[in-house]
Amino acid sequence: MKIVVIGGTGLIGTKLVNRLRHLGQEVIAASPTSGVNTITGAGLAAALAGARVVVDVANAPSFEDAAVLSFFETSGRNILAAEAAAGVGHHVALSVVGTDRLLQSGHFRAKVAQENLIKASSIPYTILRATQFFEFTGAIAQSATDGQSIRLSPALMRPVSSDDVAAALADVTSGAPLNGTIDLAGLEQFRLDELVRRFLQAKQDAQQVITDRQAPYFGALLNDRSLTPGDHPPRRADALRGMAQPVRDGALARSDGARSKRHLTKGEQKMLSRLLYGVAVAALATTATLADDPPATKSKVTLVFDHLLPNAPGKSMRCVLVDYQPGGSSPAHTHPGSAFIYATVLEGAIRSKVNDGPEKIYHAGESFAELPGDHHGVSANASNTQPARLLAVFVVDTADVNLVTPDK
Repeated sequence: MKIVVIGGTGLIGTKLVNRLRHLGQEVIAASPTSGVNTITGAGLAAALAGARVVVDVANAPSFEDAAVLSFFETSGRNILAAEAAAGVGHHVALSVVGTDRLLQSGHFRAKVAQENLIKASSIPYTILRATQFFEFTGAIAQSATDGQSIRLSPALMRPVSSDDVAAALADVTSGAPLNGTIDLAGLEQFRLDELVRRFLQAKQDAQQVITDRQAPYFGALLNDRSLTPGDHPPRRADALRGMAQPVRDGALARSDGARSKRHLTKGEQKMLSRLLYGVAVAALATTATLADDPPATKSKVTLVFDHLLPNAPGKSMRCVLVDYQPGGSSPAHTHPGSAFIYATVLEGAIRSKVNDGPEKIYHAGESFAELPGDHHGVSANASNTQPARLLAVFVVDTADVNLVTPDK
């Protein structure tokens, strides 16, 4: 099946193109750099010839009110007209949760105009509205900067990682048109000001975040409903996998009340790892290697976060990202006697041996746990040609500063 991704060289577009190609689809990454201009129409007809699905994830080059409206209206009309001429059977568009509640902003008014064009066309469609990306945290901070301070609303938000948006779009693209809208939100809820505050702390940025309920968000005033998909926990749908929770056409399901009493399923473990990776992406714009890293061969350990657990006095949660170059490894070691560790492979494959157990290989998306005092005899990249990345979350006594003790 031929799929054309408009904006296929941007953050979301690149991830989506790679996912679809991995699934065996014929994918065209359409953008001005590849000769496809949706404003002038140049190259559009040729790119869409024979396509069954078009996914529009392009963003406007300017947020100025008139410019952004002109971009989405002109681009939208040109794409839909070309789709009709080519016989495209499914138009998929990426939009923003809360768009119709943020009409003080020219950007969001333009997104509403784009959605209305899609709904009024003859092309079957699906609109995926996502909450803001973790990766967008820096841009939010920059937009709200006033001298040495940043003024932000304390409005609630549920950010999502770009990886999960791409995964959801891939699922939507592979399915039948809904002729409706899906909301996609992250599992964890944050206050906007606090999220940016944590981001700056991770970067060791001294700028002060000032909480201001009247601070505009790209021109719009916020409340706790502005950036969230609804008032109740959204229903998980098997049609969209990953850490994000979709809501089809605003339909919300009742929580079963038993979720916290059962073990995580394999799918939910992947959801957790994706959430943590999303936080890592947002926090790692500037980070430092741990001072107490053991000597290693082509590996690097980076502290992502370190937080006290308020409901468990004396305990902290710490998260580290371990990057292995091809053939890289960490020396044999033990962790603190207080530490419970949950590790997930984010990229590549990891060879691991704990205590006297067998050596195992864990691939991207797979997880393993280590109990307090376990001996980690082997921790290495399973490939000599590809890098690997591991995310490890520790629940540990706050007093245990050193997370790793190398074997002597």
